[in-house]
Order: sequence, then structure tokens, then C-alpha cells
Amino acid sequence: MDGQISWLKEVPLKVNCFIWRAKMGRIPVAVELAKRGVVLENLTCPMCNEYEEDSNHVLVDCSYARSVCEGVSRWCNIQLGPLHTIKDVLGSISQWGARNEMVFKKNRLPPDKVTDIIKSVVYLWVKNRGNNDKLNWASWSQCPLLS
Repeated sequence: MDGQISWLKEVPLKVNCFIWRAKMGRIPVAVELAKRGVVLENLTCPMCNEYEEDSNHVLVDCSYARSVCEGVSRWCNIQLGPLHTIKDVLGSISQWGARNEMVFKKNRLPPDKVTDIIKSVVYLWVKNRGNNDKLNWASWSQCPLLS
């Protein structure tokens, strides 16, 4: 992977940094930890228990990640094409939070809950980082494209 990424000024710097780190294979997923000598019980994705957990899998290819993406598609009332790379992921930071909730607390959040978290987080970004004083939660939560 190359280091080229389009930085999004609408989202917080930590999210841009997370996406860049994920694209570079530098988030602490099982495969990367094992490469660095961390001994793990297994390298399987904790969300689907089917494939090895690497950055692209946990945020793009995993059935759990795809369920979250489908929830975002329904919310926006648009058909998103298949995601192929980390840079395609809208809610990667929220999916990462759900993954960490599972890994560290053994609490698997339903994909619909992660979609709700994405709605809330993106609403706060848009409302607070732009001149969107008239934006309201009721219309946003139904469909952000109509807000």
C-alpha cells in the first residue's frame, strides 16, 4: 500500500490519522501484532470468527463490516457499491470501536447499533465543524441527504 490518502477536512484529525494508519497496515490487528512478535491465541477476526484479522478484513471484508455498511446505505437511502479498500469506509472509526468492545470486553455490538453510533458521530461532526445551525437530529437521523 502506498501512503497516498485524501485528507478529509470535515472529519477530525484523529479519524484521518486512523484511516491512514489502517491503510498502511499500522493498526493493532491480529496479523500485524503477530508480525511484531506478539503471541496470540489465534489470528482469527473476533467479529466473524472466519478469516485472519488484518486491517482490510476487519474494516472492509468482514461480514460484520459489510452489515454496518448496509445499515449506513439504508440510512442514507442510497445504494453503496461494494467496498474494496479502507479508504472506501465511512464509519471505520466506529467499526474499530465495536471491534475493540468485542476484543477487550467480550461485548459484541449489533451492526445496527454501530450504524446508530455512526449517525450520531457524523451528525456531531457536521453540526459542529460547519455552519449548520439549522441542522436538527430528527431529520438527520432519518436521512442525512435530506437535512
